[in-house]
Order: sequence, then C-alpha cells, then structure tokens
Amino acid sequence: MERKTLVLVACGKELYRKYLLEQIAFEYHVWLVSTEDTTWQKPLIQGAIKISDYGFEEIVAAVDNIKRDFSVHGVICWDERFIMVTADVAGHYGLPSAGKEGIRGCRDKALSRQRLSGAGLLQPKSQLCRTLAEAQAFAAAIRFPLVVKPRGMGGSIGVALVKNPQELILRFNEADAISYQGAADFQNGAVLEEYIDGPEISVDGKIIDGDYQPMFVARKRIGLEPHFEELGHTLSYNDPLLNDQNLLSVLAAAHKAIEFKNGVTHTELKITPKGFLIIEINGRLGGDLIPWLATLAMGIAPGLIAGRIACGDPVDVVVPKKNLNAAISFKYPAFDMTVDRVTLPEPDITRDAQTYCVQLAQPGDKLALPPSGYVARAAYALTVFNDSAEGDRLCQKLLEAVTVTGSPLTDLV
Repeated sequence: MERKTLVLVACGKELYRKYLLEQIAFEYHVWLVSTEDTTWQKPLIQGAIKISDYGFEEIVAAVDNIKRDFSVHGVICWDERFIMVTADVAGHYGLPSAGKEGIRGCRDKALSRQRLSGAGLLQPKSQLCRTLAEAQAFAAAIRFPLVVKPRGMGGSIGVALVKNPQELILRFNEADAISYQGAADFQNGAVLEEYIDGPEISVDGKIIDGDYQPMFVARKRIGLEPHFEELGHTLSYNDPLLNDQNLLSVLAAAHKAIEFKNGVTHTELKITPKGFLIIEINGRLGGDLIPWLATLAMGIAPGLIAGRIACGDPVDVVVPKKNLNAAISFKYPAFDMTVDRVTLPEPDITRDAQTYCVQLAQPGDKLALPPSGYVARAAYALTVFNDSAEGDRLCQKLLEAVTVTGSPLTDLV
C-alpha cells in the first residue's frame, strides 16, 4: 500500500525529537515545513520547504506547494510554540486536529482555568493579571504562597513560586517580560494562582473524536526553587494510575471541557488530598524525552500514534509490549556559565539495567539558570530497569558522575 503524506511543522532539536521523526517516518512520507535548513532530518523525510516564519499564510502556502504533487493526509506539530497555528492549518484543509477551541484551551492558561472551573473540576484560585497592581490585589485577596506563570509559555518557562509581596514584584515582572517571547495573543501580564502542594505527574493521552485514553504516566521531579524546573521523570509500564478511575474521569472531563477533538496531549497534574488537580494541558506529546521513556519501557511508538491520529488512521488501544521502567535525570550547571567541558561517565550495562548519559551542551554554549534562562541542561542520564526504585537510584548515581565546568557568564545575549 502506498504511504500517506504527513506534514510536520517545525521539528525541534535532534537530541530531543529525532526519535519522534523516526517513528512517524516508519509509516509515512514526511514533509518538513520549517524556518531552519534541514540537516540530520534529511534521511528521514520525503522533502522540506523552508518558510520565513510560522504564520498561518506561510504554512498554508507551503502545504499548497506540497499538494501540487502529493495528497496531504495530515498535519502535525510537537513544538509548543506552533501547535495553535498547526491546528488552524489542519482545520483549513478539513484534516483531523484538536480543533480551534480545543487547541486554545490548551495553549491559553487563563482560558484553560476558566473552562476547567466551569466543568466543576478541582482548580486553584487563579486570575489573569495584566498589571502589577492587579496581581497585588489578587495576592491580597487569597494570600501567599502563589504561583506566577506566563499565560502562554510551555515547559515551566517563567513559572515561579512567590512567598511574599517583595517576591511578587520581582516574579510578576519576570513572567510579564518572558511572555513577549511567546505568541502575540498571550503577551502582557501573567496568570496568578494559589499554590497547591503535592507530588506532580504527567499523563500523555490520545484523543479521537473527543474520546480520551491515557497512554503513559510519568512521575516528575522538580527543583531550582523558586522556579519549577523539571529535573527528571520516571515512567513505569504498569503505573497504577493508568487504571485509577478518579484520574481517568478527571482527564476525560477536562478534555471535554476544553473541546479537544483529535490528537495527543501532555497533561500535568498534582496529587492533592482533595483529588487530582490539573496544572495544565499541553496539546502535544510531552517533552523531556518522556515519550522516549515510554518507547523504552513499554515498547510503544508515541510519535507514530500521533501521526496516525493526524491522518485519521486507526489507532489500537495502547497496550504495553514491554514490561520495564525507565528514568531520566537532567544535569544543570552550578551557576550561569559558558561551558568549557562536559565529562560523562562510562556507560554501564548490567543484567537488569541499561544506563547511559548523553551530552547536551558543547564547549562555548551558554547555560543560564532561571530567571536568566530556562532548560539550561548540560547532559542527561537515562536508565531502563526492571525495578523502578533501583533504576531511579542508579540514574541519579550516574548523573552525579557527570561534571560540568565553565566560566561565569558576563553576557546573556
């Protein structure tokens, strides 16, 4: 049978997203639409069109160009910045997508809170504040601690814990400034929320015609307070939360509330004494190589699943084909630095575990910690293991053996 053509909007970095491209290329002819030149992607794609920016008209023109020679069956994106315009492009051609309302219910954190609250789901008190004065009034009404976050950024960028009025001024201004790096629709101001304590998880799920099914759960490790940088994740093929009916009902109700139609989502939640509380829903597969952990531990191909949904092709119920656990931990620099050297330990493969490290930063790279920069990772350690607790310990031990040296940053540009 002739392969269908799937258009990928943006691609991301090789070390973080190559496996997803490999998975969809296994079954589809992929055309890449990107503002960057193709390099490592070339062996995996049918062709590429370079565009000047990720505007709706630019992407539509590129797809029209592809359609002159090929029938386009789907459009997909896993870059947080461009999922909204990609959904609009898919809708323009009548292709499966989250839908205009559904994708905005993910991307717009203020709108998402409004819809989830309207559905009666457990939510923190929150408000979109355009000015510092509005933020201060909201803080006075609900008291500290609070969480400040940009309205439309992803990956915990600009998200910070605030414990007093002085910190509020600093963190609100940081979030407001960072908002201008995102989509124009979500610039200016920040979302303020009451802080809810509890362990964090993420759930990647698939939605077909509004019907939600979880695929995998990851247990998250957070650090670098007052910011919420993601330090690592652990994923188990048989996590009991996959069969927790309370969690599943919350997830199904949330996706119905935001009117998400077709696609994959990465939902972040906290486990609280009152139940599962959704932090945010992202209209894409998870980052931080979480879907790769699912591939290693469960033997599934999340990228291919996302591609099949984008093309309207049948997708089986997600059932693990492997019975393993996987963990990943990220190495951050000790201070804002220009990297001189990253040294990795030797790989360790035993009868029960496979562990390895990957270098992410090269000599000369600038790594800045929040609030100067975000996701400033020098390397990661990854473990595949039979016993998740032992695998976590081994992963952390490996990460501690990574060394990062450099000189203090004097210029963050």
